[in-house]
Amino acid sequence: MTLFKLTSFHLGLCLGSLALLSAAGCSRKDDSDDATASEASSSGTEGVSTTGSVVPTDGTATTTTGETTAGSMTIGTDSGTPTTTSDTTVTTAEPACDDMEGQPNNATCTDASGCGCESGKCFIVPALGGFCGECLGDADCVATGGGCTVPNPIASVGSTCNMGEAGAGCETNEICATPEAGFCGLLLTVPGIIDVATCGACAINADCADPAAANCSPTYDVMNFSGQYVCVADASVPQNGGCNLAKDAMDLPVGNAACESGFCGEANVMGLVKLGICGECNSNADCVKIGKVKCTTPEVDLQGATLLGSICE
Repeated sequence: MTLFKLTSFHLGLCLGSLALLSAAGCSRKDDSDDATASEASSSGTEGVSTTGSVVPTDGTATTTTGETTAGSMTIGTDSGTPTTTSDTTVTTAEPACDDMEGQPNNATCTDASGCGCESGKCFIVPALGGFCGECLGDADCVATGGGCTVPNPIASVGSTCNMGEAGAGCETNEICATPEAGFCGLLLTVPGIIDVATCGACAINADCADPAAANCSPTYDVMNFSGQYVCVADASVPQNGGCNLAKDAMDLPVGNAACESGFCGEANVMGLVKLGICGECNSNADCVKIGKVKCTTPEVDLQGATLLGSICE
């Protein structure tokens, strides 16, 4: 149908233009011209008019005396009628899926609907990418009786369903199945991007019932983007050990008490993840007290999967 309309329009436009040019550039015709035109008309296709006609593509002749409408355009004749047009919009359907369909777990994905994943689950970590996996949340892991462990963007591993064991991903305490790790604690967080919560012995200091081990301190499994909280005694976490960055009443890290050195410093991983590491200092002033000058910044060695606490130089 579209081909027919466009062809009719172009033929009508050409014929209309020729009619206008003839009217403007030719002088009065004599009788012999009319006779010649009459003979030519009678010897051609029967029913075709030589003035103001539009010939459709199917060969059927159409004679017009006023305006000719071709497709979505109206063309004026030599009577001076203005030409009007209307826009034609072509709409194409959106792709069914932004990703290649049927991809296995751990494959990268971008379509949050999960249409590209064999599991139907694409867990997207903003700024880091998406991975096909087993779950998007604990509700997807009812069959296993546990929760959803979030993807590990460091190792490019998708989300997995767990059994609620110590160190397993969780959203609520109900997921944590073992008495020794019955609390779901927020271990790592990247605001607006991802939260990593796991089952552990505590989530905050108040969960530690034994006064001799009153500090809720994190142990980090860097390469697996995981870990868990455990209850520890004061000054028991050595240099380079994990510590809690949550603030106390004096706006200092609560992990200071758990660190053997008394200093829980903040390390930054890839400019995204912040975690606490026990070190020798938290500021240059701490180093001046022991006759040194500079306090280095805590770091995480991703290649060696080790934590490096601050030191005084």
